[in-house]
Amino acid sequence: MTDTDQDLAALVPRVTRAWRSAAIVATIAAALAGCGGSGTDGAASTAVVDRAVIDSADTAVNNLAVRLGAGNHNVVPRYARFEGKTYRQWVVSFWQWVNLIDNGPFFPNPLINCTRPISVGQSGNVWYWATPSSYFHALDVPNTPQVCDQSAKVIPAGTSILLATLDTFSSTLLPPGTYTPSTAAGERAIAGRFADRIQDLFVIIDNVPVTEISAYRVATGQFNFSAALRWVFGLPEHIYGTGTAAADGYYLILKPLPTGSHTIHYGGRFHYLPGDFGPGAPPPDYVVDITLLITVGP
Repeated sequence: MTDTDQDLAALVPRVTRAWRSAAIVATIAAALAGCGGSGTDGAASTAVVDRAVIDSADTAVNNLAVRLGAGNHNVVPRYARFEGKTYRQWVVSFWQWVNLIDNGPFFPNPLINCTRPISVGQSGNVWYWATPSSYFHALDVPNTPQVCDQSAKVIPAGTSILLATLDTFSSTLLPPGTYTPSTAAGERAIAGRFADRIQDLFVIIDNVPVTEISAYRVATGQFNFSAALRWVFGLPEHIYGTGTAAADGYYLILKPLPTGSHTIHYGGRFHYLPGDFGPGAPPPDYVVDITLLITVGP
């Protein structure tokens, strides 16, 4: 399924009305079929049919709501538009933002580690959170859980967070290597191949698990971006400038959280296959286990 301009979450109440209408029609049909029959027994039978059909419709609608992510009240549904953009457009915006961040000596790019204050370089009603990338750490053994304590920097009330969990990025601007394609189709194929390696994904917000994580996979088309002078992917070759890219992975847009302290625990693994990094055996699984601590202001 691809992004559309329609908020599929808004489809649920319409489906509910349609299925309930179908239930009423079925009930009337049952009543007409029973005319001239068994008096009060016929009325009771009609009521049973009505309740059973409506219950069945409600169950189907509830299942649809879960599939669309509507049960995750802290997360924007996958196919909803938020602040005028689709998920895919927000993911493109995230990668344009993170590639423009200089990988300086005081504040490293957030794709390197999580020491950069979450407030630096943020603006507007949606802030971005980047997970240290497997591009830089795939050969690190062992992969240890990380606590990213950002609680000292207060996030303004009413601010949403685009949470980039496990994801991949491919660009023709990258230095020569496994991630470097030569065409737009190659950018999408490489990003998709490594996103296919993601397993065991989980997200827990304040001890409440997010369900149906697989529904939050987002693959972009080709997009343009500008790379910082000390581009995080361009060192030590000192590559920078403008380029094209594609991204793929799992992204959640968190609705504004209440005032106070919050814990977002998420992770998963990249399970690499032979040939992913050239000849020879693949590296061990790259495991991600992040505990993000944040504070939302009044």
